[in-house]
Amino acid sequence: MRKFYQLILRSELLRNTSILISGTALAQLIPILLQPVLRRYFLPEAFGAYSVYLSLVGILIVISSLRYELAIILPKRDRDAAAVFFLAVFVSFLFNVFLLFIMLIWKNSLADFLNLPAKFENYLLLVPAGTFLFSTYQSINYWLIRGKKFTAISINKFIRRGTEGSSQLAFMISKISQGLVYGDIMGQAANIVSGIYQAKKAGLSFMLFSRKKISYMIKRYAEYPKFNIIPSFMSACSYLLPALMINKFFSSEYTGYFDLSKLLLSVPMALVATSVSNVLLQRVSEKNKSGLGIRGDLYPILIFVLGAVIIEVIVIMLWSEDIFRIFFGSEWILSGTISKILVWAFGFNFIVSCFSSLFISLSRIKLLSIWQLIYFILIMSLSLFNYLSFRDFLVLYSVIEVFCCLLSASFIFYIVRAYEKKLELIG
Repeated sequence: MRKFYQLILRSELLRNTSILISGTALAQLIPILLQPVLRRYFLPEAFGAYSVYLSLVGILIVISSLRYELAIILPKRDRDAAAVFFLAVFVSFLFNVFLLFIMLIWKNSLADFLNLPAKFENYLLLVPAGTFLFSTYQSINYWLIRGKKFTAISINKFIRRGTEGSSQLAFMISKISQGLVYGDIMGQAANIVSGIYQAKKAGLSFMLFSRKKISYMIKRYAEYPKFNIIPSFMSACSYLLPALMINKFFSSEYTGYFDLSKLLLSVPMALVATSVSNVLLQRVSEKNKSGLGIRGDLYPILIFVLGAVIIEVIVIMLWSEDIFRIFFGSEWILSGTISKILVWAFGFNFIVSCFSSLFISLSRIKLLSIWQLIYFILIMSLSLFNYLSFRDFLVLYSVIEVFCCLLSASFIFYIVRAYEKKLELIG
């Protein structure tokens, strides 16, 4: 135990991760603390429609910039990385202009297909704006990761969540029923402003713009749109489609209950998993370039996330319904009940998400694509079970999630072991 404790203290990964986690925790506290207030004003139906909007943005964000943003961290020279950055933002802009025309033409048909109430149909027109803003910040975020500007990333998260939460609260007071989505857009816009400022401080400049470089980078990193965009799109669908399916098969009200359960169970993922994954991406990419081992960096992270999952499962299984009744009101007790079903899926997902960036940093995109395809097929199979009750549908969804997480964990173990054995042979 003493050795593990010393290992954790000396781990640069955990030091960098702690910066991101602390900033993320402060940022996430804002919407989490506002939830008891917002949930008492906005009905489950409104949160269900908001969940549909977020799911659509989450799915489209994957293809918005053709995955070029992932390559920002890879070039050795900043000029090359800047070319990838400008490429990703420009592609995203074109995609979302086209998407806006699609939404204007087929808004009503899409709303009917998704079983979205008529008063929330205009949410669909805001999807392109939300997608572009989120996509642009992702590119900025990878530039900051490249420069190890983890404090800046934490500040941006705090500004985004602070603006989003205060805006949603203001719209609530003004009795604007669409305030949840409007607040999200305003938070994303604030995130962009802060992100651009931080990226400039980190060396990003329009002076680095070069058409020649951009043309070269389109070919240099063509494997990302070729081999990663479709599997990543399927992976995003796999995570976000269940909310859309619940909205279509049951109602926006049930989607609202599912959304609150998902929000609470995702707290460890939001606070820890993204931060760990971002730091691992930078650290392992650096070690991969230098031909250094990574196993020692992964052990303390694994111990940390396992402990977090065990605590979450115990708390939810024992007190979830009381937690939802006390903090959100008695009308949200059903979210506490279904959390007992979903906690296993989210627990395993949390562990795997922490290490998912290893596929990118170790250049095992094809293996990641295989897993994403399997995950997508199994989640899509849920559409065949629309005759199930709401509870049974969630049970089946959880079983599929746990199986896919275990499969992903086995792939991660394989690529780490293969990398370490390769180093041993070279050494």
